[in-house]
Amino acid sequence: MDNTQQREEGFSKMENLELQARVRELEYDCAELEKTNLELSDRVKKLANRQPMWPKGYRPQNRKYNK
Repeated sequence: MDNTQQREEGFSKMENLELQARVRELEYDCAELEKTNLELSDRVKKLANRQPMWPKGYRPQNRKYNK
């Protein structure tokens, strides 16, 4: 092997290692996003099924009977 082939091989190995590290990083980020997404969807389901409550002291009035 001459010098240029060794450099190209070393470069390709280094590039491969960098790409593998990037894939691991992206897989970790994806797992975090999936976890957050599940937590938020559970929270939305909980809030969507909750019975609505009026603020304390609020008395709704039907306007057609106030005339």
